[in-house]
Amino acid sequence: MTNVWRKAHLYHADKGAPTTWVYTVMRNVTFDLLRKIKAKKEDNLSEDIWPVIEAQEAEPQKFEDHLRSKQILEYLEKLPENQKQVIRGFYFMEMSQEQLAEHLNLPLGTVKSRLRLALNKLIKQIGEQYD
Repeated sequence: MTNVWRKAHLYHADKGAPTTWVYTVMRNVTFDLLRKIKAKKEDNLSEDIWPVIEAQEAEPQKFEDHLRSKQILEYLEKLPENQKQVIRGFYFMEMSQEQLAEHLNLPLGTVKSRLRLALNKLIKQIGEQYD
């Protein structure tokens, strides 16, 4: 109700009845509150359960990630050196294609081509393992 009093100067009698304006203000306040609640919505877990869940999920995931990383590095080693450089720069050093082109002193199109070729070869290698 305080919003109605604070926004009273915005009411114009020629635009509608006072009750309609009050309902509109209250409706907008309600929508704002609902959006605020939705934005802050969290899954609440008990403090004593949360560490147990984290511990259960953490260990196998780290092990699987380690194995995947090892496999990916093995696939990378099979690539030609120029394609390895582009993959390492783009994915591991997180350089943009433009930065990588400047760093390797290559045209941008060459970097893009090598990246595409390397990714296609990696996809083919990974696909052969699971066929």
